[in-house]
Amino acid sequence: MLHTKTPTRTKHVSELTLLANLRMAALVAGEKVSQSQRVQVRAAELLKHLCTALPSPEFQAAYMNRAGELGNGLVLRVDHNMSSVTIRRVTADNVISLHKISVSTIKGGAQ
Repeated sequence: MLHTKTPTRTKHVSELTLLANLRMAALVAGEKVSQSQRVQVRAAELLKHLCTALPSPEFQAAYMNRAGELGNGLVLRVDHNMSSVTIRRVTADNVISLHKISVSTIKGGAQ
């Protein structure tokens, strides 16, 4: 989730601004988050920032190599080499299918 306290470090301020811009673009895009030109531009700005000024430890813990909450029903994931950003809208169907995949993997490993 976005920082809940007022950021104190310059790095936090710039990350928070970029995340807020990306979140608003994703909310405006509606269901077609991945196809929105505005979302793609905001994601590119975030990647450019992460490549030039390495991400803060808090950003790494929330979004690097894991899907961190960007907003209500939105998740953001940045891969480990900071070459791609994935934004997905989480719905009940997504959660159910992900749950089925993890259950079948656990069953397969237990046998």
